[in-house]
Amino acid sequence: MITIILLVLFGLAFGTMWAQKRFKILERDADGHFQKVNYKPIVLAVLVLLFIGLQPYEMKKIEAGYQGLLVDLVGDSRGASTIKEVSGWKVYNTWTEEIHQIPLDQRTIRYEKQAVIAKGGFPCDISPSFNHSVKRATSADMFTNLRTSYRTGGLEAVEQGWLEIAILGAVSDVANKWVIDDIFNNRSGFEAAIVVEANKRVGKWFTISQLRTNIQPPPSIVESIKAKAKAVQDAITSESQAKAATADAQRKIALAKGDSATVVIEASSEAAALRLKQRELSPLYVEYIKASKWNGQLPTTTLGNSTPMINIGK
Repeated sequence: MITIILLVLFGLAFGTMWAQKRFKILERDADGHFQKVNYKPIVLAVLVLLFIGLQPYEMKKIEAGYQGLLVDLVGDSRGASTIKEVSGWKVYNTWTEEIHQIPLDQRTIRYEKQAVIAKGGFPCDISPSFNHSVKRATSADMFTNLRTSYRTGGLEAVEQGWLEIAILGAVSDVANKWVIDDIFNNRSGFEAAIVVEANKRVGKWFTISQLRTNIQPPPSIVESIKAKAKAVQDAITSESQAKAATADAQRKIALAKGDSATVVIEASSEAAALRLKQRELSPLYVEYIKASKWNGQLPTTTLGNSTPMINIGK
């Protein structure tokens, strides 16, 4: 601002010197005494300055990534019938026209925490965040319908007004159709349903994507979910332990069957061997065993008429 003022003062000083030399604003006699003032160049200079200061034309550049809308302020239907798309540098009359630049790139928004009611009456806190972009084909219609908000604060005013109401309404209506367990067990499906509903409401002018509800359950639901998760985990653990016990019992039964079979087999083998031995132990063989083990000495004492129990005569 100071630079502009200095430039204006410098221009006035330079212009005054040039006008004095060119138009002889101050007329003097031969001796150099002041005679009169020539007001014509002064009036002309003032008129030129007034024209420069008050003329309605301006030049504006439409930045890359923006759509420029030239709005006729004297048109009918709030100027909507004469909205034109412009780009690059544009000269326009500020008394009868306006230029608005609408960003077309992806923008990210996160709203403050709000309360919604899930199906069954459970309250939950959400602070939704999402990406959105203005549709180029319908931006003029969006501007026409939301002109008051857009002229006061640009697209940010629309985001914090009309768009916020539409998005939070979509979140609330979808949440009312989902039970609390389904919301947290299938959050991706819940948020996808919100995106579909939101695009139904704002899809004429905006495209909504990448929505996250950042939903937080009430403390009572958190405890209930934890208890349910613990019960499920305990059931899984018990089932695993039961399966392990069953497998161990079956192993022991198999081992017992194997031991019993071994005992039966060994007993059968011993019985068969005994039967074979019994068949082989004839009287003659028994006498032979006795003789082979006798050392040839007769007993030194006898009880009655005892004789050696060896039958050699046979």
